[in-house]
Amino acid sequence: MSSPLLQTELGAVFDRRFLFVTGKGGVGKSLISAALAVRAARRGERTLWVEMSESPRGGHFFPGFEPRYELAPVQDQLWGMNLRVQPAIEEYLAVAFKIPFLTRLIARNTLFQVLTGALPGLDSLIPLGKIWYELGRRRGRSPYWDRIVLDAPATGHALAMLRFPQAALDIVKSGNVADRAREIDAILGDRALTGLIAVTTLDELPVDETRDLLSHVHDETDYRFEAIVCNEVLPNIGQDESSRYRDWLGGEPDTELDSLVAGDDASRRRLSWLEDRRCSQQARANHLSASQVPMFRAPWIPLTDEAELLDAMIDEFART
Repeated sequence: MSSPLLQTELGAVFDRRFLFVTGKGGVGKSLISAALAVRAARRGERTLWVEMSESPRGGHFFPGFEPRYELAPVQDQLWGMNLRVQPAIEEYLAVAFKIPFLTRLIARNTLFQVLTGALPGLDSLIPLGKIWYELGRRRGRSPYWDRIVLDAPATGHALAMLRFPQAALDIVKSGNVADRAREIDAILGDRALTGLIAVTTLDELPVDETRDLLSHVHDETDYRFEAIVCNEVLPNIGQDESSRYRDWLGGEPDTELDSLVAGDDASRRRLSWLEDRRCSQQARANHLSASQVPMFRAPWIPLTDEAELLDAMIDEFART
């Protein structure tokens, strides 16, 4: 895509120690977060990739890897986990009360689940608290993790997570919840440590939802999104001779271009459809630029196997 709005090289934000990656369901959020995690691991950085999903994608991206709550090796320098709320609550209670078996029974008790369901933000506090813990772990004098990439929930739940620390501090001034909220707030607000990243495709609904997410976070919290990754961006095939290419797509004869598709009208119609869609993407990129958040290009890759798709995206990122 020729738009100067979409940067083709990843910026410094992608090298921050904690990457919080969110986006509307179906836009490739998990793909981008996994590719960023592998990118860090292949550079020799001890990396943790964290999913938050009842249907994790890790086993599809990394054949043989089974996502679970406990940390597990994925490949050299890369570990993974599926950060679900229920086991995170059990772990928190076990640490707090030091009676693992009993607290596990309490956490699974129906009454306890009703009570915790009535506590707004608990499903944000506990997972973010786990990330806070992992960021604070040490190996001697060095951090245990060089990079943590969080494949955060989709935009609605992610917005609730990002709202929680400051909302909690408006209500609770002291105690365990307040202390943890301050610690999480400090992490999310530290722009040298944390990069908030939104993933979208350049389609109408994802772009609108992304703009809404950024607007709410920037208006209602002190946090700032540092990057938008536009996924599945189509190439500008005719960028070197755009007028000639468009004339040919419109039906003008061009012996040289005809020879490239062996005179196949179906191929020309397909290319015409792709060019129309690319132009629509360009218009939505212009619309999205009003957010004034740097935008980065992740190309359209015509693969359906998720492991192969991840490998191809990693190769794209490795060039940056």
